[in-house]
Amino acid sequence: MQLFDAPRSLADGVSHFLIEGRGRDDQLLVIARASHWALIRAYLERRGIPVDSPATRLTILDARKVRMRITRRGLLDPTRMEDTLGGMIAEFASNRGGLRVYGEIVELFAEEGNFEQACLLEDYWNHLQKKHTFTLLCGYSAAHFADPRNSHHLREVCDRHGSIKSHSADSLGTWLTTR
Repeated sequence: MQLFDAPRSLADGVSHFLIEGRGRDDQLLVIARASHWALIRAYLERRGIPVDSPATRLTILDARKVRMRITRRGLLDPTRMEDTLGGMIAEFASNRGGLRVYGEIVELFAEEGNFEQACLLEDYWNHLQKKHTFTLLCGYSAAHFADPRNSHHLREVCDRHGSIKSHSADSLGTWLTTR
């Protein structure tokens, strides 16, 4: 999990995550909102990654559209999650090589203050990682956890991840991860 202060630091961090996966010949899956993908794409292209080349093995999905497919009346639906995310991860994981996923559907829930749904989705990602081998990076805006009343939500989210980081340039994210 990575806490970001700004979209540019998100794009920088995610592009490094994807470049590392590409170096391992992993298949890459990005589930991001369109505005974030535009920034991530620009960072990748500046670093010489041919985003549109089939050799890059990159699939892009709009986080808002995926969220609509896995929810019913704004709440996560287990059957829809399994059909959509579960099926997608199973298909990608069965291809040759590894799989690297960046996802920010959880960020959409956190943005609304719906940390319960964010944690349920994090639990589902962990369930998928028990069934399939893949590396996952979840991105959250640090601002969602700046209010002291949300500190317990940050702990709940962090408890569902193997590592928590923030770039040193992200002062709020760094402060939240070290306190």
